[in-house]
Amino acid sequence: MAEKSTQKIGPAKYLGQVRQEARKVVWPTPRETLTTSIMVLIVMVLFGIFFFFVDWFAANGTQLLLNLGTGG
Repeated sequence: MAEKSTQKIGPAKYLGQVRQEARKVVWPTPRETLTTSIMVLIVMVLFGIFFFFVDWFAANGTQLLLNLGTGG
């Protein structure tokens, strides 16, 4: 089992390490953000349409099965 580093560091050193790691972050460009947002919206609409029809078929299929027992 790997040993965990339990060495305590002070708040100043911790914040320094956080800043150092934050400098490594590669932020998306505005164009990438727009493109990704549009793709997410399109997928949300497609999933919404898909689940609408799944729900509609399930509801109507259930109603059909329940009506078979009543003779109507």
